[in-house]
Amino acid sequence: MTLLRTSNRRQFATRGDKRRAIRGFSFSELLMAAAIAVCVLTVAVIAFRAVSQNANRYGQYTKIQLPSGALFALYGLSGTDLQTWVAPNYGRVAQAELLRETFYQDISHATAVYCLARTGRDSIVRPTSINIDQTIYPNLDARTLGTPEDFRVFLERNGVADAGFFFGYRGAAGRTNLSIFILQPSTSETTLSVRAVYELDMIATVGTPGGTYVSVRRYDNYSNQNRAPTDYYDIFYPESDPADFPVTAVHFELSRRLAPSDTAYDLFKVAPEKPFYFLWWPDPATPVLANDSNPSYGSGDPRSAYGQMGSRTSLFMVVPMFPAL
Repeated sequence: MTLLRTSNRRQFATRGDKRRAIRGFSFSELLMAAAIAVCVLTVAVIAFRAVSQNANRYGQYTKIQLPSGALFALYGLSGTDLQTWVAPNYGRVAQAELLRETFYQDISHATAVYCLARTGRDSIVRPTSINIDQTIYPNLDARTLGTPEDFRVFLERNGVADAGFFFGYRGAAGRTNLSIFILQPSTSETTLSVRAVYELDMIATVGTPGGTYVSVRRYDNYSNQNRAPTDYYDIFYPESDPADFPVTAVHFELSRRLAPSDTAYDLFKVAPEKPFYFLWWPDPATPVLANDSNPSYGSGDPRSAYGQMGSRTSLFMVVPMFPAL
């Protein structure tokens, strides 16, 4: 009798568990599920709308007008009109990264790197080799040209560049145009071999739309028959001025060059063994060249000359002046 009652209880318990297992959702559970579904759909709609609205913004292509002669100086092209991408544009970011990678490859094969500020584009200075005037520079070792200013004077004395085309500087190069000469080993004692020349130009456009056109280019074996750059990236910043990107290069000299008669540049004589550069290229991912963040530094801090560049671009490089040493 006891066994029968126990068996009946087990049967009733099993049936009760099954009834509880197959029961439907309660009203509160359905309400919660519906609320979650509404939230997911709302987020999806907002995301789709944002992507749709910004699709044109991040892929805008426009026609600009450059000053007369600019296209020929940059690309060997005639005319003044150019179709180009508008910042921000992530396709141009990828192209800028490729150019920076090529730049690093050139640096890895270089014997010397000289960054010279330019006042404009009146001349084209892209030599593949530089003949050394033995009467002025007998038995020249390029490492004795220890500053960009030394190399600028060297180019002028050897007839490679006109006087005044390159701007003399020490410390920060406060110009919007820059030429980077990458020298490589030479088999001749009377000739310097140039592996590549990189150029950065920021040009105010003419008419409408107003803004700044940026072009960073690499030249190799340049000649009158081969005027096009081997690699480049460009971007257009509407309503920006070239002066919004005030520093493109800073040169740090050897610390042993400290001298009582040359104290104006002592802040930049910090390199213990090798002189080096800080370089900045405009970033196609930013919508404008300018930046509201301009930190202040004391008069004895070299960052007062270039500290404002940190928030303007991610294309920042540290480059040794003599990579082979």
